[in-house]
Amino acid sequence: MTGSTSMRAVLAAAVLAALAVGCTPSDGGGVGAGSCDDVMEFDHHTYLSVGDVEFTVGAKAGAAGRPPCDDTGGASEEETRFDRTAYEVEGLDPGVAIAVGDSPDDARIYALYEEDGDLPAEVQKFIGGGQKD
Repeated sequence: MTGSTSMRAVLAAAVLAALAVGCTPSDGGGVGAGSCDDVMEFDHHTYLSVGDVEFTVGAKAGAAGRPPCDDTGGASEEETRFDRTAYEVEGLDPGVAIAVGDSPDDARIYALYEEDGDLPAEVQKFIGGGQKD
């Protein structure tokens, strides 16, 4: 497989695995994730973790939070607490990817997946050049 083909296959498998687990924000929006820790809300959108990717944290972009999520199958009544800091990811628009953490040093990258479950093309290209081994 070529690099971009294998990356697409890995990303597609990750999205399908996440959907199979069934942990989703309780409002029913967005793509499911394998863990509630893999989901973040920012600017009225749901972002999912893209894994262990090298990136440079940019300026603060605002507040992010984990949407209500229940791994046990019951409905959660709590609201999203926007108690984390969202940062820009250098080289990507915050409309497609952000970094979230208590500080720039512990921030993880999250992306806004498209309705078909794919990452936006610019995030795919970014990951293709920045994926850690």
